[in-house]
Amino acid sequence: MKLRTTYQTLISILCACAILCSWIAPPALAQEATAPPATAAQSINKADLHQALVDLANTWTVMCVAAHPDDEDGTTLTTLRRRDGVHTVSLFSTYGEGGQNAVGPELYEELGVIRAHETMNAAKIQGSQPYFLGLQDFGFSKSADEAFKVWGHDEALRRMVLKIRELHPDVVITNHDTSSGHGHHQATGRLIIEAFDAAADPKRFPEQLTQVKPWQIQRLFVRGFGGANAQKPAGASDKIFATDPNQIDPVRGTSFAEQALAALQQHATQGPWPKSITEMMRTRRLEGGKLPLIRYRLIREAAGAPAFPENATTPLAGMESMDLALPKIDGRPLTDFLDQPDRIRAALVDWRASQTPSDQPPLERHRAQLFEARANQALAVATGVSLTLSSNAAVLVPSAPATFSINIANKGTDGVHVDDLKFKAWDSETHLQTADILLSDTETIVTSDSTAPKDAKLTVPEETHLYDGLFLGKPFVASANLEIDGARFSVYTELSLAVAPAVEIRKASPAPLVWTPGRSDQPVNFTTVIRNNLATPFRGALELSSGVLGISAVGSNLALQGNETRSVDLRSNAGGSARARTLKGHRENSNYATLMVEDSGAAIISNSVVPVIFSDARVAPRLNVGYVPSFDQTLEHSLAALGVKSKALTIDEIKSADLSSYNTIIIDNRGYEAHPELIAANSRLLEFAQAGGTLIVFYHKDNEWNPDEKKNRPQLAPYPIILDDKRVTDETAPITLLQPRHRLLNFPNRITQADFGNWIQERGLYYPKQWDDHYTALFSTHDPGEAPLTSGLLVADYGKGNYIYTSMVWYRELRAGVPGAYRMFANMISYGHK
Repeated sequence: MKLRTTYQTLISILCACAILCSWIAPPALAQEATAPPATAAQSINKADLHQALVDLANTWTVMCVAAHPDDEDGTTLTTLRRRDGVHTVSLFSTYGEGGQNAVGPELYEELGVIRAHETMNAAKIQGSQPYFLGLQDFGFSKSADEAFKVWGHDEALRRMVLKIRELHPDVVITNHDTSSGHGHHQATGRLIIEAFDAAADPKRFPEQLTQVKPWQIQRLFVRGFGGANAQKPAGASDKIFATDPNQIDPVRGTSFAEQALAALQQHATQGPWPKSITEMMRTRRLEGGKLPLIRYRLIREAAGAPAFPENATTPLAGMESMDLALPKIDGRPLTDFLDQPDRIRAALVDWRASQTPSDQPPLERHRAQLFEARANQALAVATGVSLTLSSNAAVLVPSAPATFSINIANKGTDGVHVDDLKFKAWDSETHLQTADILLSDTETIVTSDSTAPKDAKLTVPEETHLYDGLFLGKPFVASANLEIDGARFSVYTELSLAVAPAVEIRKASPAPLVWTPGRSDQPVNFTTVIRNNLATPFRGALELSSGVLGISAVGSNLALQGNETRSVDLRSNAGGSARARTLKGHRENSNYATLMVEDSGAAIISNSVVPVIFSDARVAPRLNVGYVPSFDQTLEHSLAALGVKSKALTIDEIKSADLSSYNTIIIDNRGYEAHPELIAANSRLLEFAQAGGTLIVFYHKDNEWNPDEKKNRPQLAPYPIILDDKRVTDETAPITLLQPRHRLLNFPNRITQADFGNWIQERGLYYPKQWDDHYTALFSTHDPGEAPLTSGLLVADYGKGNYIYTSMVWYRELRAGVPGAYRMFANMISYGHK
């Protein structure tokens, strides 16, 4: 059916929809007017105006489904939005919290928060809107079945169906097939195929129908099938559409691929990314000066869906355009007159003001809402009206007041009548008074005082709220109903702020606290980051206590200025080593130390619990260990936990300092990637080992380790080691000790299979596929149904010293406080020393 509507019909639908929720108790009002210097002609951005106009002509929605942040097809999303005005959304199965971090120390939920924000920044460039299912990213998986064991198939499908019913995609695209690549990709590929039918079936997840209605996707496309081993889904057709990434955006002057690359670069934790399209093509060894077409195959279509034509350049090809009775100038679309913004403004205002009721069939409710939002945006851009919202408080504190400023600016040529200004805070609405007429080139700022409820939900620490969505903060909304020459429209803006205690413990380190015999006579040292979220000074104390360690209320006086953030070092007494030795288990919550912030009256303002773990790991006496850290402080904390004298080495020290004072030197995981200049200094490290030291290198990726003449990278190990991309993802995979009598497995700690219990996420990755006969492989492991990998820990004599390369994920296990990992780590740093 061909659908037509007019503006007035849409307005009547929207009024009945009650789009906005209820709002808050009246706050205090203040008002002032200023005159911004910009002229009306300068205030209209041509790209913004063009985008608003192409958006106005399109109410279709295309959804891109992806397993992790950066898995989305940014080029196709960007092209559809910037070129065609399609409403584009992305849906991610996870937050990507199980991956690695290329730029910092954060992992797991902390990393998930960062990647969520990276995704939102990328989406702004793409012009899309991101959404998350919040399924757990537990690390690399080799099969969909493994993913579903963690996610729960029905729960994952329920979440995806709900989002489809909420977002109403007409077409879905995905990079993921059902049988190749990452197990999360396979599982996501399966889910969207099932959800295609389930979302339209009222018998599936009927409990959702009190909030949403069934929704039928019209088409589902998969980008290729992932490789030679991928299976073609049942029902897949031979019909394709292709996106040309080389197309130039005529308004912005760059290709859609360039814009998509700028979005991809926002995913910094997953970099490094190419700096330009030229570098991308060189890296991928692409010929011809152009990027290849991005091809998608149609694998599902709804009964009665319009026929999909040959040689399509959009997934919406063949779907009838909607007659929205849009304004024109001399019979031509408004986008033809971007250099005449005054004519566009007049045409839009006249169109909006002259609309009358029509008996034409209305659009679906969601489509009517989308059209109305886009019509409002087009009028706001064309008339130079904007609305912004800010707060004098960067963070909100329960029971504390904050002042919000709502700014309406009119940089256009006509006066604007402000009918209603509304502010929503803490789930209540306030109608604010403002000037009736806002003249050209003026702005009005209205302030509203609002006190956070005493029982307001905290949204920090962000990582503890990753899965409930509160990490995004508390949203506040301002909106205004406006009128220009009889044309009525609305503007809207939103601001999200964190809700935190008055004085917040932002970070405690180390966490967990690992206790070993080597530190039994040493004090407990914590570094904590404390933030005063109030504008007024705070006086109180920071306390540390732990019954299991025999530490009682060791305090540090706090004197913080308003809104001050400070790092506080806390040093306790030595604790009770005898009691520490009674700690049992791995990462048990019953064993902990508590950090507390108390005010001057000894009332607890906030607290943070740090797990305490005991490992009987012992080291050779009088060790002096140097290390080159990569992205975090795991080595520093782990060596401190073992009671070992240690020092972080700079590259300059590697190049020129006397290294003979160190017994062992460690290159942290991906250290040669984190410090490329270390490659040129590598001969100094090999000389250190040859002279009698022990050199340990943690895992690297194959493309940052293997010899490469083009990158001027030689063989880095003393005897050749060539890495592969194979990994063992099952953290419970069996360990077979190949050389149980080897000294590395027996001194100072006798290593058994029990030391590989309670591991997290995985065993190892990027295992060597070739290694010289000088190396001894110490143990073997493998995922179910796969051949054993024996190169997880390689050790060789080198001159008077020793060289160890290990692909096991010690950094994850040490960071998590796995006792057996500390025992093996102690043996590695002690190797070759009495």
